[in-house]
Amino acid sequence: QLDSNGDGVGDACTLPVTIDIKPGGYPNPINRKSQGNTPVGLLSAPDFDAATADPATLIFAGASPLSRGGGLEDLNGDGLLDKVFHFATQDLDLPDGTTEVCLLGSTYGGQVFEGCDTVVLVH
Repeated sequence: QLDSNGDGVGDACTLPVTIDIKPGGYPNPINRKSQGNTPVGLLSAPDFDAATADPATLIFAGASPLSRGGGLEDLNGDGLLDKVFHFATQDLDLPDGTTEVCLLGSTYGGQVFEGCDTVVLVH
């Protein structure tokens, strides 16, 4: 079965990727009452280039990214360029008890990907 771009790869399989909510910090506290934004780093890997992520397809806890731009930087020191997207904290769907949030999207070439990271809800 061919996918939308005809190469038979991508539509049926979701590529697991690594994300880092609030890059560099842990345990990733999120205050749902915050009027700020939550940065989410999408990390490149040998089989995934974060620069190919199509921002128009990204969904993080039910929200779309605030900005379509953003530069590339090496967030985890592996020599690969990663990308940070920002999401309005008040737009995030984070029910009580949420401990993990996922970023879902696809590349410009149609490869669907998903990555999850832990969060701690604070008041």
